[in-house]
Amino acid sequence: MIEWWSRRFCDVTTRQETTVSKGGFKAFRGSAATAESYLLERDTANLDDYYREGKDRVVEHGIVTGGGVEMGTLTPEKFRAWMEHRDPETDEVRGVIRHRKDIDKVTGEMVDNSTPLYQETILSVSKTLSLAAAANPRVAAALEAAMGRACEASAQALAEHAVTRIGAKGSQRYVKLDRIEFTSVQHTTSRAGDPHYHRHMQILPRGMVNGEWRSLDGRTLYRHAELVNSTADYAISTDAEFRQVLAAEGYSWVPGQGGGDITEFLGMVDQHSTRRDQIDVNREALEIEWRIAHPGQEPGPRQRQAWDTHAWAQDRPTKEPAQELTPEAMAERIGAIEPQNIEHTLYGQTADQINPETIAQGALEDLARSRSAWCRGDMIAAINRRLADTYLIGGEGVEQLRFAALGNMLEHSVSFLDEGVNVDGVRHYTSTQVLATDQQLTDALITRALIPGDNGTVQGERDGFTLSEEQQFAAETIAGTHQLVVIQGAAGAGKTTMLQAAAESVQEQGRRLLVVSPTKRGALEAGDVLGTDGDSVHALLYRAGATVDEDTGRWVLPAQWKAQPEAWRMDEHTVLVVDEAGMLDQDTAAALHSYIDAHHVGTLVLSGDASQLAAVGRGGYLARASQLAGVSLDLTDVRRFRTPEGDIDHDYAALSLRMRDRDNPETIFDELAARGLVNVGTLEDQLDRIADTVALEEQHGTDSIVIAPTNAAAGRINHAVFERLADAGVLDTSTIAHGRDGDPIAAGARIATRQNDRELGVANRQTWTVQHVNADGRITVTDTTGHRRTLDADYVRENVQLAYAVTGHGAQGMTVGTAHTILSDEVTAAGAYVGLTRGRAANVLHVVGHDMNDARAQFADAFERDGADQGIEAAQEQVRRDLEGIDISEDRTRITERIEQLTHTNERAERNAGVWDNIAAKFAELENQHTTELAQLKQAVELAQETAQARRAEVLAPLTEQASNDGDTVAVLREQLTQAQQETRSAGRFGRRRAENTEQKLLSEWQQACSTTEQTWGSYPSGRYELEKWAERVSNQKADQDPRTRDSARAALNAQIELKTASEKHRFEAQGLARQLKLDDATTIQSGASGERRATRNAQAWRKEGSAAKSEAAELAALPTEQAVERLDKQEAAAALEAAQAAQREAAMKDYWQRQHQSAPHQQPGHGRGIGFGR
Repeated sequence: MIEWWSRRFCDVTTRQETTVSKGGFKAFRGSAATAESYLLERDTANLDDYYREGKDRVVEHGIVTGGGVEMGTLTPEKFRAWMEHRDPETDEVRGVIRHRKDIDKVTGEMVDNSTPLYQETILSVSKTLSLAAAANPRVAAALEAAMGRACEASAQALAEHAVTRIGAKGSQRYVKLDRIEFTSVQHTTSRAGDPHYHRHMQILPRGMVNGEWRSLDGRTLYRHAELVNSTADYAISTDAEFRQVLAAEGYSWVPGQGGGDITEFLGMVDQHSTRRDQIDVNREALEIEWRIAHPGQEPGPRQRQAWDTHAWAQDRPTKEPAQELTPEAMAERIGAIEPQNIEHTLYGQTADQINPETIAQGALEDLARSRSAWCRGDMIAAINRRLADTYLIGGEGVEQLRFAALGNMLEHSVSFLDEGVNVDGVRHYTSTQVLATDQQLTDALITRALIPGDNGTVQGERDGFTLSEEQQFAAETIAGTHQLVVIQGAAGAGKTTMLQAAAESVQEQGRRLLVVSPTKRGALEAGDVLGTDGDSVHALLYRAGATVDEDTGRWVLPAQWKAQPEAWRMDEHTVLVVDEAGMLDQDTAAALHSYIDAHHVGTLVLSGDASQLAAVGRGGYLARASQLAGVSLDLTDVRRFRTPEGDIDHDYAALSLRMRDRDNPETIFDELAARGLVNVGTLEDQLDRIADTVALEEQHGTDSIVIAPTNAAAGRINHAVFERLADAGVLDTSTIAHGRDGDPIAAGARIATRQNDRELGVANRQTWTVQHVNADGRITVTDTTGHRRTLDADYVRENVQLAYAVTGHGAQGMTVGTAHTILSDEVTAAGAYVGLTRGRAANVLHVVGHDMNDARAQFADAFERDGADQGIEAAQEQVRRDLEGIDISEDRTRITERIEQLTHTNERAERNAGVWDNIAAKFAELENQHTTELAQLKQAVELAQETAQARRAEVLAPLTEQASNDGDTVAVLREQLTQAQQETRSAGRFGRRRAENTEQKLLSEWQQACSTTEQTWGSYPSGRYELEKWAERVSNQKADQDPRTRDSARAALNAQIELKTASEKHRFEAQGLARQLKLDDATTIQSGASGERRATRNAQAWRKEGSAAKSEAAELAALPTEQAVERLDKQEAAAALEAAQAAQREAAMKDYWQRQHQSAPHQQPGHGRGIGFGR
């Protein structure tokens, strides 16, 4: 969230921005009208329109049930009804809405404790995806669609874990919700107006159980924010449609959080992010100033447009000249990027190419690095993050891959609760690795603690002062022979002074004292003070041969430790001080113990404060050591703070100790205010006040520091202070170099190095004063102890920043004259305590807000935020607190397990039904293809047959006529010949010769006609009586032999063959699809239609099973414990009876076959006919 000034105005919500989806949930308690204006920006001439090309925003509305997600859209009027917990269609009120204002116990002011309208989180994509969408409208459309699907997936993931509490206080139980609802609104730009695709997702804080609307359990919701956001990242990364569009447009996608990255745009990310931060701060300053000046009013479109214009116009005068960064210029630069994936290759992995065990192992490693315990939702989130870092593309088997990975994680996890018990949102799982490391540390600490030791002697009289009693005693324990000493101390309690005295005594004894710290800066500073060598713990271990595995993040220790330089040789005479030990994570602490125990280090001293900023990873090491150590001290005699007269400020010291104990933050705030240490005002007022004050302090030689919540905030303050000092002539600006983020570097400026560099001799966050700036960009710097360094231009440009303002981690360990702490939503209890204890003379709190009441509320909220991990025991204690008043008795556990089984059965059934739906759809698609193809082939057969018939008739007609004529000639001559033969037989002697001549002539003519006809037709008619049949027969035979008839007949036959072949091919294709889908008995599938019927029946069967399981789970959840147990007893008894009966039937059948076999007659080998069956 790039919003570094806290804003708590009534009915005011600001847009959150992230580079990846990782934000939490925030409750919105303003008015629906304000929320609508904020989300839809209907009255805003926003730069978002530049990239959206004027498209209106749409409120998407989703209803999540066991059957999936039902999506729709809401009009503004229906959206307002939904936000006010009314049904957008029927206007029915959903539950009781609490409109309550309570009296603040301290101030007597009214505090809004009303039911929130909704809980909101932000789903964002990587910067490169936003830039690609701005450059390409097809990518933009695909990205918005993918983000919509990701939002649905996130809501489903939340619904699987969302619960409500039911029952009387003290015996409540968690019940899963049957239905939750959400809305979402797509935005495409940041407040600064540059491309930033993100979706505001609102969760209705009520869900339905057994037809009744009930409140979502807030703690569970907040703890599953990472699950929601990781699901969105995973869904976008694996979205097949989106990935296909990117490849089609020629972009090169690589995996990563926020949906992955487009490599073509990586070079533009830093420039856009820096400019965005700058404009965001400018615009927010203008808006806050206006709202404070116009309480209760809402800005109009002209006012908002003016803010945008001025925010864009403002630039930091100290930055290097930049190109014009108007929206048009940015769009032009984005559009000039050329896609590099010229082959349009879609790189991807299928689910079966990814090993679920590998994903599970990596996910467990990720969780174990960051915390000591987790819940099931955390496991799924870790799996999502791991899968988003692959080339996986969504499709068949993806959900099975995720479930297999989760199953593997559960197998390798250990629960603090009874076996089989899971409570959503309660972090009661850990891993054997975490437990092993905790045990390793415990054993190492106890081993040292159990060895008796004596205190040494220390000179308590120092130069000008005397050690306090507790300082004296602490120093003596270090100077003695104890093997483990834990010294915690409140800020300003003199830990460093005490260590100086102890170091002198140790060195006088001829022993060696060395200092390490989690940070190189801390080690160097402590080493300088103590007059000994100092280095980071990591550097010590690296030199000794230890490495960190890139895949797992674990320390890998060598089989044989390498020798250290002489200055770092350790043995039984060595005293090793680990300063700021509270910032040391457990894994590194375990590696350090392995090293020092192998070298028999004499005394291990852990110094720090568990109440200050803790380890980034899995913490709790210092707190655990303080519990186990035989010598564990807590220094509370705070002497840092001074009155204006220079005396110890005991009152502020006591106040700081209460901050450390988190004791009644409202009262602490009031005491700070009474001392004049709280400033409240607008953003610009606070900025000017801080910059003016720090600049004046610098001019008068008073060291001061500003503790800012983010790097962006620190950057703006640094530039403001630099400008004032430059104007006052304090800095030599004749030659200016430019550092990280364009910071101006001049002689006299205070800077910080931000990267450890052994060759240059500098550490991360180490503070220096610039002595000289060279024209080539090199600078010469010194620190407070007189160390002098020359930094090359490349290092300056990449790793040097102004250091008048730093973040909390940069301030820890500092002591200055005056400290200025800026309060924001990012500040935790530890951060506030660190910030308000850095200054000796003054520690000023700066708050952007309406008034003191607003500032007090923000301060109290900060002291409620403390998410640092404190180890296994703290995690177990948190589980105990989470389950206080929750019934997870044996009976409830049994019921919960059964409900979870039924829920999983329903989920499995729904997934399988969905699989069969997809299979049915594939067979239906195949059947449609086959039906279309067969219809076309049948039409072709009919046409070919019609053509063949027409062609034959065309050929046959003249042949029939010719055959009839030729046959008629033969028949007529035959008749004439017969007549002539009769006349010859009856002729007299004188007429006989003439008759014979006539007969002979006709015979010759008839024979000639027969011969000619036979040559033409293959035969001739015997007479007129068969002329018609003969002519029909021979003309048909002749037509059949005609090439035209043969060709058309062959075409018709080929069409029929193709039709028959297609039918067979379709059967094989249906069976092939069945085999491809890995169906059993694929040979029984005769067509796409039969495959579809089978798949549909299976889907219906799975849905029936799932519906029955869901109904049973709902009924069990609704029943009182006694009735639910009775029902389970009956079900289990019935199941046992059925199993027994089935076993009896199987035994009886087995006995029957055995008796039949024994009663059968013996047959000789080779002569039997099998087993005979008697009556």
